[in-house]
Amino acid sequence: MDDNIQLSELQYDATVEILNIGMGCAANALSEIVNEEIKLSVPSLKFLYKRQVVECFDALSKNIVAIKQSFQGAFYGDALLMFAQNKGIRLVSILMKNQISATELLELEADAMKEIGNIILNTCLATCSNVLSKDLITEIPVFIKGTAEEIFDNRFDNIILFIQVKFSLQHEDIDGYVAFILETSAIEQLKINIDMYLSKNS
Repeated sequence: MDDNIQLSELQYDATVEILNIGMGCAANALSEIVNEEIKLSVPSLKFLYKRQVVECFDALSKNIVAIKQSFQGAFYGDALLMFAQNKGIRLVSILMKNQISATELLELEADAMKEIGNIILNTCLATCSNVLSKDLITEIPVFIKGTAEEIFDNRFDNIILFIQVKFSLQHEDIDGYVAFILETSAIEQLKINIDMYLSKNS
């Protein structure tokens, strides 16, 4: 991958810091809704090509559930919150206190995932906007289900900022993933904004 796309060590650390701030805010919002402590953290992130992300998910699960939210402003693209399907269902079940049947769970999956995705993606993007002092406008989140190849269809030329997100719940951890699908120009603008953030906080 082009070195101009990769983050420097300082840019990487700043991006993880900003995302962890956003995830902390999202965790607080989710905790209030379910009346149980939830922790969200970002163990790792990296820029990947679409085929690499597809390969990562194919190794985990053929079936993916995702929430997609488009955004524009200082930089633009699509944000996705993704889970292997069994992990997404499990997360919804836990947040529902395991008090609904399997049939009800499937019926509620889309709405529950949209709510979770809306909280996490909106909070994450809002934090980026606030910390970087740049405006971002988000669209209504959409629930999608399918293989990784289907979810990332027609994205052959895009670079993906692929972020692992760990959901730490009372009795178990669940891995999710956030992907920012960006054009090269949007990545360059993102790096400029991160450098400005670093300059202000150095």
